[in-house]
Amino acid sequence: MSFSFDVKEDILKLNMDSSSHLIELESWLRLAGEIYLNPIRLAFSSSNLHILRYYVGILKQFYSNISFEIASKQQKKLNRKTIYSCIIETNAEGIIDEMNLLEPISIRKDEILNEVNFTRAYLRGAFLAKGSVNDPNTSNYHLEITVDKEIEALFIQRLMNVFNLNARIAKRRNHLIIYIKEKDRIVEFLRRIGANVTMNEFENAIIKRELSANVNRSLNTEIANQQKTNRSSVEQMEYISYLEYNYPLERLDSKLLMVMKVRKENKEASLNELVDIINETYNENITKSGLNHRLRKIKEIALDLRARKEE
Repeated sequence: MSFSFDVKEDILKLNMDSSSHLIELESWLRLAGEIYLNPIRLAFSSSNLHILRYYVGILKQFYSNISFEIASKQQKKLNRKTIYSCIIETNAEGIIDEMNLLEPISIRKDEILNEVNFTRAYLRGAFLAKGSVNDPNTSNYHLEITVDKEIEALFIQRLMNVFNLNARIAKRRNHLIIYIKEKDRIVEFLRRIGANVTMNEFENAIIKRELSANVNRSLNTEIANQQKTNRSSVEQMEYISYLEYNYPLERLDSKLLMVMKVRKENKEASLNELVDIINETYNENITKSGLNHRLRKIKEIALDLRARKEE
């Protein structure tokens, strides 16, 4: 099953007050419902039977005199998912009128915007109807809700941004999507709609990914530093060997001779490690800058000697 499926199953476990349930039901019907005329019927569908039964249960809470029929149909294309549908015939007109479903936006939009529990309930219904979120184990963080009408898209975007989620709208084929890309804001959206278990899974996946990325960055930096150290060591050894074969060493400063000896004995050591060795072995309080200066002096003497030999 997908991560979106897990989020929706998580949401279904949430307990809410009846007024929030009614707002959530309206949101669901606006996005997942269809109205038929002659005779008037109200239908809604989902690929998740649990969600369908959940909303049938809410409908029965508020409209005890409805009669409905549940059917299933397997898609012929794509992944051949089974789609479950509920068709309401008795009292369908009453539900449509009470929720004003023929209008493009809720008559209770101001209540929904100004009451946090109603805002959350409307977003919950919208996500259960037409929402999806990428698996956090992928590198592409993305949550979206798909709608058909621009006025509904703008309303849902406004509701999301009540919680500072930086929701945006884009067009995809014949639909509009309200989407969030930032991982922290996706986590906040999941928290707001009550998907607490999957929100924690999302956060944990982010933490694991970031820890792994930090370890890899640290390892790559360490490898790069070691390669740089190795190249420097090879170059330094080249100058040291040249001087040993071509220069009277008794004319060299004793401090340079000591550095040459330490480098020969510790070919893979970094400058910091060489500093520690010199400080401990020779009891000389040399700094990294001081060691660099001596190594540059060895190089200068070797290059000067080579240039004079080639003249």
